[in-house]
Amino acid sequence: MRSRYLFLIFLLLIGPAHAASSKVTVRSGDTLYKIATRAGLSVAQLKAANSLKSDTIRVGQVLKLSRVAAAIPAAPARAPAAASTAVTYTVQRGDFLSKIAGRYGVSVGALQAANKLSGTLITPGQRLKIPARSAAPAPRPTTEVRTLFTYIYMKRTETPAIIARRYRISVDKLRRINNLGSARYIVPGIKLLVPSHVPVPIPPRPQGRAASYKQLRPLNIPVQVVNVDLRWRDVLVAPVLPGGGLNFGSGARVGQLARSSGAQAIINGSYFHPHSFAPAGDIVMQGRMLTWGRIPQALAITPDNRAAIRPSTTGLLQIPLSSAWQGMETVIATGPRILAGGRVQYRYSTAFRDPALFGRAARSAIGLISNRDLVMVSTRSRLTTTEMAKVMSRLGIQDALLLDGGSSTGLAWNGKPVLDSVRKVSYGIGVFTGYTGRRYIR
Repeated sequence: MRSRYLFLIFLLLIGPAHAASSKVTVRSGDTLYKIATRAGLSVAQLKAANSLKSDTIRVGQVLKLSRVAAAIPAAPARAPAAASTAVTYTVQRGDFLSKIAGRYGVSVGALQAANKLSGTLITPGQRLKIPARSAAPAPRPTTEVRTLFTYIYMKRTETPAIIARRYRISVDKLRRINNLGSARYIVPGIKLLVPSHVPVPIPPRPQGRAASYKQLRPLNIPVQVVNVDLRWRDVLVAPVLPGGGLNFGSGARVGQLARSSGAQAIINGSYFHPHSFAPAGDIVMQGRMLTWGRIPQALAITPDNRAAIRPSTTGLLQIPLSSAWQGMETVIATGPRILAGGRVQYRYSTAFRDPALFGRAARSAIGLISNRDLVMVSTRSRLTTTEMAKVMSRLGIQDALLLDGGSSTGLAWNGKPVLDSVRKVSYGIGVFTGYTGRRYIR
């Protein structure tokens, strides 16, 4: 009798814990997922143990928990805190990504990345890689690889096959890129265009439209302004040449350049010879150096649209011309520099000696608010170089170069001149939006 009494006491002591591990009574607010999570089971295991055909349960319903352990292996409610390797999980009926992610203590994004999922749809039986909880998220890439084209000269010791292999293309593609038919020989000394795969910084998110035009009155002076957001990958800033090209004595007015080029915006370029139309400074277009001269400053733009105002080395003959402006796609030498770091410049290079440059005249200038924000400004108002610098500064521009002025001053927008140049100019500076052609690097 005493032993039976002790046995009853023993059952009373251990009974509640045993009951809690084998059965559970559904309470208000319970779901299969909540109960399964508390018991360290999957929803599929809980449904199998209770022969449930759906996820519907009712308050007061008693669910079995103890029979499932032998029938279906339980998935852990949470991954071990010290987990350092990935595991694989088979999707059960009733599973969804956020539930699986919560069970293993990882984010939905990490689960999607580990399994290369573009959405949240999963199906029963699908196997998912569960990334380790301790693994740090992959850092966001800061560079991207772009295909840029450059010009090379074929050396005496090279063959077309050697060049093609170096640039990972076929000889046939090398011919097509350079418009060389099968009958044309590729011989030493020939200039060839070849593709390169170059890592470049990923541009920041654009701040607005690729290009926009405004009429403003800074310091009560009417000006025509084009803002260019170089964060757009499909924006191209490049020289726009007249039909005959450079040095052919066939300049064109800004309005003519606008109609023939298809550029969204065009401003007149820098100084040139009045008879031959030969530019006075360096010009790099599509990675090729077209002209060089003694102008000491230039706007230089990389193929991934990072812009800067840099000193020219060709005018001082510091380096060979073949090495000048390497890494650039577009270079336009002009000046003088009227703003540097937001400060008006009062002293200029001795390269600018023409007294007419400093008198009052219509003005054009180009400048940078940042290395991704380009601004082109033209005005018919007759200003000195210092006054034009103050106008540019009032527009928020930090660094600026003067372009040719007087009768050369002109700016066009959307194919039409808003200020047409009175005379023909050697070239213009064009802004092309939606550009999908090749990008070049010198």
